[in-house]
Amino acid sequence: MKKSTLMGLMLLIWPLAAAAQDLESLRNQAESDPAALAQLQALARGHDAKAAFYLGTLYSPLITRKEVTVHKGWPETLHWYRKAAGLGLARADFDLGLAYEEGLGVRKNPQQAKAYFARMAHIAQLETALPAAAQLPANPQESARQD
Repeated sequence: MKKSTLMGLMLLIWPLAAAAQDLESLRNQAESDPAALAQLQALARGHDAKAAFYLGTLYSPLITRKEVTVHKGWPETLHWYRKAAGLGLARADFDLGLAYEEGLGVRKNPQQAKAYFARMAHIAQLETALPAAAQLPANPQESARQD
């Protein structure tokens, strides 16, 4: 791969990684900063799946740090996890599956848990299949000759 192509790809990927880190940092800041909380809420309302997920973790009774800006509770947690899952975030489907499996804020429902876990697995499979498919040689016989 040419150096210029590699640099171009890195420039495309870098903002995505930085954005994810920024959202996590914003979530952590929102524990004690009402302005950061408002910013995270605005992003989540604006259909940012990761922001919705991080907002859900902020409200989660299972995740306790130094939160002073929110009142912990399952209704808010599940609301934001559902929003993130609806936007296609596999991590949110996983947490919703756990909630239904364990009865965290909802009645235990193994079928619903199974549905969320299956959806999470499907999303994860799609996310991992794309990079793997891009690495496969166009002609498998050609690859065998090179080995």
